[in-house]
This record gives sequence, structure tokens and C-alpha cells, in this order.
Amino acid sequence: MNTTQRYKLINGTFSASEAKRVLLSLVTSKIDFHNLEKLSSEERFGRDVAHSERRLIELRQLQDTFRSICQSAGDAGMDIQLNGWVEAEFVPAPKSK
Repeated sequence: MNTTQRYKLINGTFSASEAKRVLLSLVTSKIDFHNLEKLSSEERFGRDVAHSERRLIELRQLQDTFRSICQSAGDAGMDIQLNGWVEAEFVPAPKSK
């Protein structure tokens, strides 16, 4: 059984404003996920949320980067070619405590 699969998520040429919407939508979805995970872990289980906190910082920086790239492309009158893959791999689940 092949335990790694690749899926093409994004493939196209977009105007700067369209690319910005696509990219920020993806990042915002991940930010929402980590915010919910952080809240759930803190409130319900009292777990360490350092991973989610670090990831939220990275994702917010990525938002800024995407905004800048899209602004630069728009200012230059350029479109943006986006190619995005998702790779899903089976890995052993951690043992329950």
C-alpha cells in the first residue's frame, strides 16, 4: 500500500487580487484551525499550546508575505501563477497515555 499521496490543490494563473484572496483564504483557514485547537487544548485539557502559538506566529508572518507579494505583483501589472500541492502520508499515531 502506498502511504504517501499527492494532490494538486491550486493550479492556475490569477490576477494579483485573486491570488491574494486564494492565498489568504488558505492561511486564514489554518489560523482558525490553530486558534480552535489552542482554545480546546487550554480550556478542556490544560495541555501545552506552544506548538499552536508558534504556528500562529508563522502563519501571520506568511499572511504579511503574501500580502506584500500580491501588492508588488499588482503594482507591476503582473499576474501570479500559483501551483500548490498537498502531500498526505500515513505515519504512526502517538501512543495514548
